Amino acid sequence: MKFFSNLQMALLMMVVLIFTGARARAQGFSLSVGVSTNSFAVSNSVVYTINVTNLTGFLLTDAVVTNLFSTSVQFLTASESQGSPPTTNSNTAVFDLAAFAAGGIVQLSLTVEPTTAGFITNTVTVATPDQTNTASTNVVIETTNIITQADLGVAIAGPAQAVITNDVTSYGVSVTNLGPSTAANVMLTNTLPPGVILIGVLPTNQAYSVANSNLIFNLGTLTNGGSSNLQFTVQPTNAGPLIFSASVGAAGILDTNTTNNSASTNITVISYLPGTLVAVTNSAQIVNHQNGLIEQSILLSNVGTSSVAAARIVVTGLTNRLFNAVGTNSGNPFVIYGATLATNQSVTLLLQYFPRNPFPFTNGQLNAFAVPVPNWTPPTATSTSTNLNITRLVMLTNGDMLIEWPAITNRSYTVVYSDNVLFSNAMIAPPAIVAPANEMQWIDYGPPTTVSAPTNASVRFYRVFLNP
Repeated sequence: MKFFSNLQMALLMMVVLIFTGARARAQGFSLSVGVSTNSFAVSNSVVYTINVTNLTGFLLTDAVVTNLFSTSVQFLTASESQGSPPTTNSNTAVFDLAAFAAGGIVQLSLTVEPTTAGFITNTVTVATPDQTNTASTNVVIETTNIITQADLGVAIAGPAQAVITNDVTSYGVSVTNLGPSTAANVMLTNTLPPGVILIGVLPTNQAYSVANSNLIFNLGTLTNGGSSNLQFTVQPTNAGPLIFSASVGAAGILDTNTTNNSASTNITVISYLPGTLVAVTNSAQIVNHQNGLIEQSILLSNVGTSSVAAARIVVTGLTNRLFNAVGTNSGNPFVIYGATLATNQSVTLLLQYFPRNPFPFTNGQLNAFAVPVPNWTPPTATSTSTNLNITRLVMLTNGDMLIEWPAITNRSYTVVYSDNVLFSNAMIAPPAIVAPANEMQWIDYGPPTTVSAPTNASVRFYRVFLNP
């Protein structure tokens, strides 16, 4: 009598097993069923994984596994480690395992798509004509009519400056959820074109996988109005057009606008422009106690037969960091003179180094090339306003202009300058600078940071903004 009471309790527990996997054992068989989810929306798919073990101790001439669903489903895919594919109707799938060795294990997989909302029970039974014992278990899942709607979008912003072969450059990818619902497991695929070396991704804690030339990111959950921004640093190794693309999506949502699910940008990598330029040092290395840097001026001359739109000076073999560099090419930093240089014309540029200890340097480390005019136009918002107040503006004894503003330690700032108070022709003074303390000073010393020295300008106005 005690034996039957326990059997009844076991059958009762079997009926209520949900999601974590149902398991049954009868004399001759062990049967377990796992399910990929326990609750989801109608028209999404669910995967059942079934494991059957022959515990009879002898070869079975045949065995059959039957999946009986309590309501109609659409059968999508199936797989079996032995036997034949299942036969199906509106709510039943039957696997024929054929001969089943003693101690053998068969794994079956069945993917279905429920067609109605409610609780769906899948009763799985294994039987054989060689004996009367069977094993059976139930798995219950819930389907709902709730449809998650979200407008996921992606955009790519290419580099603002011309890209020369072997430049290290960056582009940004932004993903947004325009709602109305929250989207979970948002997936971004960023595709790199051939001839591009990936240097890094920001933020650095954003994990991703690589499949061929695709970088695949799980951005997690984006709420209505939420966004995620990534920056990719790359190095193109060949000249020519490059197409960078990205796409976004999330399983289990109805995207109300698929036109913004993908985006691309074309970047044309060029070689240096024609021109013959020469750069030589024309001062000793001097410690500037105002900014704590080693400074040395160089003379850039156009010795060619035609003018150049702008010039780049690449500095090689450095032991100190080129503090005012605006980029790197093949690992070497460079500055840019962003104005036209006519034939036989020369201009003095100031190079700044850190730390402030003298170091060996020769003219052979200066390499000058003709390049397109850089785009130093500031963002639209900064041409009309600024989010920081300049608290101090002083002309130094050498004619340089010093400005000072309250800062946030370790945040990046950009200075904008113009020759009129309306900032109608404002330009960025590169590079951006990182504040070492809660007060920041910056000195306008002229090229290459600004196109001319402050003493050569009739008037100059400044603004400062905090970078994102």
